[in-house]
Amino acid sequence: MNNDQKRPRTLSELKSLLESQIAFLKRSADAYDNGFEDEAIRLAATIRVLLHDSKTSKSLLSQLNMKNIDFFDSATDYDPQNRLSHHGLVCISLGPSGSRYTAMLDDVPTKMRKVSFKEWWNKIIFADTQKRLLSRQKIILIAANQDGGAHIDPELNETYAAISKEGALGWMIEDQTKKRPLDWPERAAIRQIAHEVLKSLISGYEKRPKPTGLVIVGGVSLVTGYLPAQAKMHPLQRGHKTGRNEPCPCGSNKKFKQCHGKT
Repeated sequence: MNNDQKRPRTLSELKSLLESQIAFLKRSADAYDNGFEDEAIRLAATIRVLLHDSKTSKSLLSQLNMKNIDFFDSATDYDPQNRLSHHGLVCISLGPSGSRYTAMLDDVPTKMRKVSFKEWWNKIIFADTQKRLLSRQKIILIAANQDGGAHIDPELNETYAAISKEGALGWMIEDQTKKRPLDWPERAAIRQIAHEVLKSLISGYEKRPKPTGLVIVGGVSLVTGYLPAQAKMHPLQRGHKTGRNEPCPCGSNKKFKQCHGKT
């Protein structure tokens, strides 16, 4: 008798598995929001199960013939002409618990729109200071397959490593004691991707983040609460030094002295 023989899953089984995966996604998202930000890795593994198709495996949504649904897109569009780095799914917040990249959930600065899965999955989410690019698909698969979601690789994708662990987006935090790059933007991006997936699969799903302080969206700052004394956020200066009367490189259509060059 062949103990490796397989049988097809029933539609009822697949629907039950979908409910379980959505529940996993919700629980990991709640854990992330309660301060366990490394839970992003498990979010990535669940999203991979739901969405990723390959030559040897079929995603759960494909097995349910659900990959044709539209997905909520909360990301700002990547502009190759922008001289600053791009972080289209996350904002930067400064607050009493520190400074970090933040998933804004339903409080995004741009109106969400629905797009095809292919457009959503392949959209550029990060461009670092060297114009190296990462899409939603790349972030999820690297986090799941290389960075601990389902497997830990002895080597890590160079762009992902530079953005996640080496401050390659170029944003620095400076307070009274030190100046350092902000790390882990991919964790906040994965949290936002999980939110988009939940909104796409659950009708009427909404969630908003807890107030975090000063929120920086590209070249725009929105005060939402507490701002630590003497804290500053600015892009890491590389190469050309922008003149005070030149357009700000963040793309805000303001002069540098009126935007990131304020003193």
